[in-house]
Amino acid sequence: MHTEAVLETAARVMAPYLGENMARASARAHCQKLGIEGGQVTREKAEALLTKLATGLSVFVGREKAAAIVEEIRQALAGMSTP
Repeated sequence: MHTEAVLETAARVMAPYLGENMARASARAHCQKLGIEGGQVTREKAEALLTKLATGLSVFVGREKAAAIVEEIRQALAGMSTP
C-alpha cells in the first residue's frame, strides 16, 4: 500500500466524524510520528497507524464508535491490497 493511498483512505473514512481538514491533519500527523513517509506502508506500520488513530478518535466519538471507524478503515485498506 502506498503512503498517500493509506492517508487518503483513513481521512475519507474519518471525515464524516471529524471534518475533512481534521481527518487529513490527524492521519498525516500520526504518519509522521510513526515514521511513515513516502513509498510503501507495511501491514505492521498500517496497524500501528490504526492504533494511534483509534486513540485520538475515541476522544471525539467514544471507544465503541472509534473501534467501528478503525475497522472500516482496516477493511478499506484490505480491499486496496488485493490485486
